[in-house]
Amino acid sequence: MIRAALLLLLATPAAASQWAVVPAQSSLAFESVWNGDAIAGRFPKFAANIRFDPAKLADAKVDVIIDLAAATTDNKTANGSLPGDDWFAVKKGPTARFTSSSIAQTRPGQYVAKGTLNMRGNAVPVTLPFTLSITGDTAVMTGETRLDRRAFKIGMDSDASGSWVAFPVPVKVKIVARRQ
Repeated sequence: MIRAALLLLLATPAAASQWAVVPAQSSLAFESVWNGDAIAGRFPKFAANIRFDPAKLADAKVDVIIDLAAATTDNKTANGSLPGDDWFAVKKGPTARFTSSSIAQTRPGQYVAKGTLNMRGNAVPVTLPFTLSITGDTAVMTGETRLDRRAFKIGMDSDASGSWVAFPVPVKVKIVARRQ
């Protein structure tokens, strides 16, 4: 999940710029395996505060709030379970939050963001490698990481052994943003 993830972004010449996510062109998706079948899911509602300048990475900061209640998959049974106390527990905490602690360049156009994903009362370190391209005032970021649902105590009452729902959860992020 990003669960989600995490989101990160972008760049500007001189001072670190603020970037605004273009929701219609951005996505925060996750995958799972349930009873041997792949399930594709997404978080259609999230907000990000992004400050990024590749020349001043020490000043870069990403803060993302993910609406867990809006999570949806291509599986009706999973959709019914996700909001429940054993899974996303949206009545206790309707959002997840990723806050970056550092962003570093690994190669031209490639970066890695490290931070913490807070969800269900659990703060878990997350590393998100991503690529970034900037054309004028538009940036496109894509990244992928893998979370372990056990770290967030997700599904531990109904499937602690992982016999029905796999422990690893790949999370894919695509952000299109415009410089503010």
